[in-house]
Amino acid sequence: MNNEKVFLLNDKEDDLGDKKLLRKLDWHLIPTMTFLYLLSFLDRVNIGQAKLDGLTVSLKLSSNQYNTCLSVFFVLYVVLEIPSNLILKRLRPSRWIPMIMVGWGIVMTLMGLVNSYASLLICRLFLGAAESGLFPGVNFYLSSWYKRRELSWRISIFFSAAALAGAFGGVLAYGITKMGGVGGQEGWRWIFYLEGIATVVVGAIAFFFINDFPSDRPKFLTESEYNRVMTRLQTDAGAGASEHFSWKQVFAALSTWKVYAWSLCYISILVPFYSLSFFSPTIIQNLGFITYQAQLLSAPPYVFAFFTTMITAYVSDKYAHRSIFIIVWLSVSIVGYTILITLENLVVKYLAVVLVAGGLSPCIATCIAFISGNVSPHTKRATALAFMISVGNIGGIISGQLYRTQDAPRFILGHTINLGFCALGLISVVILLFGLRAENKRRDRLYGPINAPMVLPDTEVQSSDTFDVVSEEDRRRWGYEYMSEKEILDLGDQHAAWRYIL
Repeated sequence: MNNEKVFLLNDKEDDLGDKKLLRKLDWHLIPTMTFLYLLSFLDRVNIGQAKLDGLTVSLKLSSNQYNTCLSVFFVLYVVLEIPSNLILKRLRPSRWIPMIMVGWGIVMTLMGLVNSYASLLICRLFLGAAESGLFPGVNFYLSSWYKRRELSWRISIFFSAAALAGAFGGVLAYGITKMGGVGGQEGWRWIFYLEGIATVVVGAIAFFFINDFPSDRPKFLTESEYNRVMTRLQTDAGAGASEHFSWKQVFAALSTWKVYAWSLCYISILVPFYSLSFFSPTIIQNLGFITYQAQLLSAPPYVFAFFTTMITAYVSDKYAHRSIFIIVWLSVSIVGYTILITLENLVVKYLAVVLVAGGLSPCIATCIAFISGNVSPHTKRATALAFMISVGNIGGIISGQLYRTQDAPRFILGHTINLGFCALGLISVVILLFGLRAENKRRDRLYGPINAPMVLPDTEVQSSDTFDVVSEEDRRRWGYEYMSEKEILDLGDQHAAWRYIL
């Protein structure tokens, strides 16, 4: 390679410079996004705490009307997720994310003024529309900064905000409802007022703290750090290093069976997860606790979920495996729902709620890392991720209907349906595991195993085909000698040298 200085990169060993770079990336990217999602999830599910403090009584809502208000959130949320990810790609995160945050913060604040079923329904509909861009957008954003085996830990830190919101939300709601009577307003209205105003303020400030994609050369990176980031990403992505927008990649994402299998797995996790998020205060109250006890006792299950999510993420990234952890934790959730259906002891059933929460939470973050690390190039990944999350959030529409007042106090119907979804998720991830493993073996058999580290010139990074720069012999071996560089880049995860993370 002439007299150029070269360095070796492989995905099993990072040098000290990479570790220092990762710490810098983590500090500038993860805390901001985690805090934003905490506010998002808090604003999404605080209606469950408001119900305990009298929302349904004040607005004279029937059980079906309340459940409809829960479900309608996801109607526009699902429809707008893919368009939002494409807008994010064009407008940049530092503009798009603060815009939608201010939007949903305003809607949340206005929810404190509702005085009828219709007005609450409209607010929940527009809240879903405004929030639709954050979760898929941030997952796509993080997958654009980190190597595939580094994703699970970072996405799990981000998603742990949902567990923290579940834990923090009950305690916060208990404190806020003590403001009942202030300004002539009921306590549940103050939940919406204060949490909505906080979101608006944070959204306005976020414009100054959110960094854009690596290719936008964010200011916190030096020139050498920027080059290193781009080299790491291109080496890890291989043929998926292409970042140009392409409708061909959009259609490619929607034409592979794997995306639909991931989507089926994801919706099977989200139905029980959302129903637990919305109804855990009600479920716990119906175990025999009074209102303030139910609000406070809704916290421990999510504290446990936080720890299971973080531990799973660490081990999952360490060993570069995804599916086995989803299988294990879905099995734990199935055990929890079985206990809730069959037993009547109060303490045991509360512990079952803890098991279910702790089992479902790590599955979500791991499933997102699973698809993010296995779909390429850039636009194809953005589309596949947004599609999976959109399909999954249809589960939010379903979950809002599962726990009806007439089924109290045991809620057998809701628990049984959720158990069935967990079993469906288990089947889906097993299919993915065997399917991806078979494809890896097929490529090994046809093209040989990919073991050698990639050798790249230590020069300014260009948007090039990292497989192509290795040797013309590889091009001939893979049958790509008559393909242009752009065509090879567009292969992404269909490239002969790509191996799926299981």
